[in-house]
Amino acid sequence: MVVDAVAVFEDLADGIPGATVHAGFQESVNAVYPHLLKNIREAAEDYPDYKIVFLGHSLGGASAVLSALRFATDNELLKDMIRVWTFGEPRVGNRAFAEYYTQMLGNQTYRVTYQADIVPHVPPWQVLGYQHHPLEIHIINKDGDFYVCQKTVREDLNGAYRWPTIDTGVVDHIEYFGKPDITRFSPLVEW
Repeated sequence: MVVDAVAVFEDLADGIPGATVHAGFQESVNAVYPHLLKNIREAAEDYPDYKIVFLGHSLGGASAVLSALRFATDNELLKDMIRVWTFGEPRVGNRAFAEYYTQMLGNQTYRVTYQADIVPHVPPWQVLGYQHHPLEIHIINKDGDFYVCQKTVREDLNGAYRWPTIDTGVVDHIEYFGKPDITRFSPLVEW
């Protein structure tokens, strides 16, 4: 992922003026979206009272965000059923993307960051113009104390950005909630 941090932007497939996203993230979603769309639509018909939760860790978080946005755009009537939870999500796109995403799904999205996890710091915003979308919930320590960051697309100094990139690392990326692998933890969460 860090090697790919300098990847180029590409226009958001949904045609939002000025909105660009990381090309690799977009390609990963493009590869699976038709299959995903079919399965979600079938499940939404079978379970109309359920929420549609897009969940992901790391690259999976970026994919969850892009998939949820595309699904919300393609299925306006189901938009209110969507919830998005990401853990250790990298920056996905530029400011125009972050603002559009916030407008569409900002009240339904929770971007969880943990201590000095390096992944929320990439790709770099200062050099390449990547921006996070809100709402960040920054877990401060292993006891689970947290800070809810302001609902803006700028970096909040009380969230993950409080750690200078030089002080971040991979250990906190793979130990969310004190678990060595978030993929083993996520099935235990009650949504």
